[in-house]
Parts: sequence; C-alpha cells; structure tokens
Amino acid sequence: MYFTRFKRSNGLGRVAAVNAGALAAHREQTATVRNTTGLRAATVALGLVLAALGCGGRHGDTYAKATNAQEACCENLTGDARAACLQKIVRVDDPKVAASKVNQDTYGCVVEHFTCDAATGVATKASAQAQLECIQDLQK
Repeated sequence: MYFTRFKRSNGLGRVAAVNAGALAAHREQTATVRNTTGLRAATVALGLVLAALGCGGRHGDTYAKATNAQEACCENLTGDARAACLQKIVRVDDPKVAASKVNQDTYGCVVEHFTCDAATGVATKASAQAQLECIQDLQK
C-alpha cells in the first residue's frame, strides 16, 4: 500500500514517499507486463493450435452422425414406408467395429456427402454418387 497522508512539515518525508510509490509502481508494472504478456501469448498460441486441429478432417463418431442423418431422413416418411426405411439403415452391433478407423472413415464419407431426399427418405442420387466416390478414394 502507498502512503495516504503526508506530513506537510517534513519535505523529505514527502519525497521519500513519492519515490517509494514510484519504485513500487515500476516494479509491479514490469512484473505484471512480463507475466501477462507471456500468459497471453501462451493462451493465444494454444488457441491457434486447437483451432488448427479442430478444422481439418472428420472428428467424433462419424458412424453415429451418419446413422442419425439417415434416421432423420427416414422420419420424413410415414407408416410402413418409414419403418422399411429405418430397417434399411446399416447397423453395426459391435462398438469396437463401429469405432474402427475403416468404419469411421467410411461413415465420414456418408456424413460429408449425405443429402436427404425427403420424398423417398434416402440420399439423393448425386449424394449417393459422391459418397461412393469418397469411399472409393479411401481404398486407393
């Protein structure tokens, strides 16, 4: 804390108090600027790295995302057509198989290129072709 009250009778006390306050402020400012700048730079660098990692490729459970997209497309239908559409969706019962790299990459193509045709409850013809080409590219 700084001196809050000066004695007017002693000029040296006032100078000493002013100098002490100036030195303390200078020390604090130098330490604060260094720590804040370093912390801020580290935070910005970490944010950029995380953003770069999050931008490319397929992330998360693409099997679940693709299955949910297909189910949502089937929901546009009613009655027996809806039930038949839901039964045609390929399901993987074993969680380890669903999580395998091959399946995640394959379903990543479905997620990336799936476009629903609400009238039929399946992917559009162009969407199905794009999915097929993507899967074929994976096999190369």
